[in-house]
Amino acid sequence: MVTLKDIAEQAGVSSMTVSRVMNGKTKDVSQKTAQRIKKIAEEMGYVPNSSARALASRASRLIAALLSDYDEESAPLEDSYNSSFFGELARQIQKEGYDLMIHYVKDYTDINYSLKSWNVAGAVFLGMFDENIKKIQKDNTIPLIFTDSYSSIRSITNVGIDDYQGGETAAEYLLKNGHRNLAFIGPAAVGNGVIMHRLQGFCTCLRDNGISMPPEHIIDSGTEHLEQMLEELCRGSDPVTGIFTTSDFCASRIYAAAYQAGLGIPDDLSVIGFDDIRMSRYLTPPLTTIRQDIKKKADVVCQLLMKHIKNQDVPAENVVLGVELKERGSVRKI
Repeated sequence: MVTLKDIAEQAGVSSMTVSRVMNGKTKDVSQKTAQRIKKIAEEMGYVPNSSARALASRASRLIAALLSDYDEESAPLEDSYNSSFFGELARQIQKEGYDLMIHYVKDYTDINYSLKSWNVAGAVFLGMFDENIKKIQKDNTIPLIFTDSYSSIRSITNVGIDDYQGGETAAEYLLKNGHRNLAFIGPAAVGNGVIMHRLQGFCTCLRDNGISMPPEHIIDSGTEHLEQMLEELCRGSDPVTGIFTTSDFCASRIYAAAYQAGLGIPDDLSVIGFDDIRMSRYLTPPLTTIRQDIKKKADVVCQLLMKHIKNQDVPAENVVLGVELKERGSVRKI
């Protein structure tokens, strides 16, 4: 049996350092050293005895929920969609007699370690991509449910929404209300993820209606000076009058930045969000948004997971849920 001492000797560090890393207490350990220790532990097949003993009696009643933790400034559950989805999922999982454990992961080593050390009955992933999916499936035999993953791998069970249609619907509504000079604000649209699909649906609809959105109108929501950027977009001889953004949380930031820039919503700037989380109806004015049914999504994920736990020979499924426009007060008619 591999011990902390064995890993420490292999890594050239103290057993205490290894213990800190294995328990997630990496404040006093460099990221490079922590990653090396985790890699060595994985290669040596280490599983924490304390975790196994503590959970042995209920290991088959635990479900892991894993989401990426790349932003050092904010925790993943600060994102309103993440907290809403996992809150609903926890409720559904508990109804089935299971408990949900949420794990933040930075890389594949974290994923593999979490699944193997806690001996869970199944796992749910939020937005993992092809490279990780292949590794996860290869190294784990438990039921795995992916959400919002645009993967070319056919043998995965995924639950997502029609993000492309969401982008189209936003564009159609802005065009119907007379808006022609538009902008898109969201995280960087890289790879084949949900942001890219929403952007593509939005741009394709505009293009089909003879409107081209210039590249400088595709804005990274992570910019520090959003109020200055909005002011530049909305002033001048040909101002932007409408913005589509990829989440209601991002829309709330746009509201705040618009206020700082002296811009009124919707008089100076119309905004369409995405998700229809609870906060969207309490903004001033209430936010027009592309609604996805988060409760239904969590329910579908839970039911698929239970089905695969009961019978792991059940074939993989790809479920795509629809979206719809929720019209409120943040878009004006020109």
